Amino acid sequence: MHERLTDDDIKRLSNALLKNETFCGPLELQNNNLSDLAALHLSKIFELGTGFNVTQMNLKNNNFTSKAGEYIGEALAKNPDYPLGKLVFGGVCLEDTGLVRIIEAANANKNIVELNVGIITDNGLQILADILKTNESLSEITMVQTTDPQKLWTNRGRSALTKMLRESTQLRKVKMFKDKKKMNDADKLFQEEVNFYTDMKSAAQKEKKEYQKKLDSCDNTQMFDKLLKLVEDPDSN
Repeated sequence: MHERLTDDDIKRLSNALLKNETFCGPLELQNNNLSDLAALHLSKIFELGTGFNVTQMNLKNNNFTSKAGEYIGEALAKNPDYPLGKLVFGGVCLEDTGLVRIIEAANANKNIVELNVGIITDNGLQILADILKTNESLSEITMVQTTDPQKLWTNRGRSALTKMLRESTQLRKVKMFKDKKKMNDADKLFQEEVNFYTDMKSAAQKEKKEYQKKLDSCDNTQMFDKLLKLVEDPDSN
């Protein structure tokens, strides 16, 4: 078992990355005892206008609250060019305010294509559906339902999400239930409806890419380059 990192460890790591413009890669910080203070230190990395060290960040299963989402979300929203492609808060409940900040960051920062927002309530599901309406860059999102019996997903929250998928966004994958054996009939129907709309988005994106590929192949420059190769190397053709 690996030794768990502390908030002080993250402070030292963040300070080192702030001075290092050569490192580029993912930060795997899951399954530690990190608090919101660690998230505050990490947020400073994303305020940099140079370096762009972190390409992915996994913060799964840490002791975060809403503040963690606020710190990191606000930093990413203010620096939309930061090339963070994937952000994971699995096993964490960011509550309403933290969730809002992270989704706003995903809307502002077009580089974020994969997002795990962790544990969300019915109100959080409705918030997510509302704020993501304008998002055109996120391709995959993961979330799980809270275990709080007073805050379980209702028909209102589920309908808000499916309506958003039907009318907005380019989301091509939505993961919601980790254990399929524990899914009831309502969960199964909800997942199937979500899959129906995301599959449509995937098919549309594929068709769009193929069409663009055909257009590019008809471009005068590409046609000239191909003809030039034929002329220069007739034996091989």
